[in-house]
Amino acid sequence: MSFLFVNNKMQASPDFNLVSLPPPMRRVISPVNPDLIDTNAGHSICLTFDDGPDPAYTPKILDVLADYDAKATFFVLGEAASRFPHLVEQIVKAGHAIGNHTYSHRHPWLMSAEEAKQEVSQASKVLKNITGSAPRWFRPPFGRLRTAMREQAHAEQMMTVLWSRSIIDWGVFGTKAGISRRLDKIKAGDIVLLHDGRPEHNRPGLTYQCLPQFLRRLADKSLIAHNLDEIFGEKK
Repeated sequence: MSFLFVNNKMQASPDFNLVSLPPPMRRVISPVNPDLIDTNAGHSICLTFDDGPDPAYTPKILDVLADYDAKATFFVLGEAASRFPHLVEQIVKAGHAIGNHTYSHRHPWLMSAEEAKQEVSQASKVLKNITGSAPRWFRPPFGRLRTAMREQAHAEQMMTVLWSRSIIDWGVFGTKAGISRRLDKIKAGDIVLLHDGRPEHNRPGLTYQCLPQFLRRLADKSLIAHNLDEIFGEKK
């Protein structure tokens, strides 16, 4: 940022263009799509799956979601989407939403600003080539809010989406008992972080095993799993 002084007061230089970025979305308090008003929309939750698509686990998770008529949002990697475009098509055909999770999942802070922007734009190009539509939703790797990435997402008219509840289906805490326990704590309005890809880092196999019991209990809790496209309606 550059500055100039006017009457001994410091002001931002007029050649500095400050872009106001909206805060990332972490919860969905109430859906804004009027078509959902008659479907108990106030009890919506958003299940989101990161790091796919993966040929071993994404189809299994899609089958479980279909068994319980649950919709989700898949934040996919451009690199994986390029390798398995048929899985992206399968996700969309099943009625789920697609989000941009960058091209290669590089840590946002371990690259230049230009590289960070390219990670976003390259993934968007891949997804648009596969689905025919530009993604509406963006999630940075590791949830790290790198300004350059957020600016690129904003320029592409994507909303940055984080989460209110992580199931922690990764690392030493990614046990079947732990995943089930955290799934049971989901409440209305939660945006939930799960994983269907990168099994060398995550536990999508355990997530898949825990989902049926969780989804069976949704109706008893008056909860409905909608994807982000459903919640917000068609893009204006």
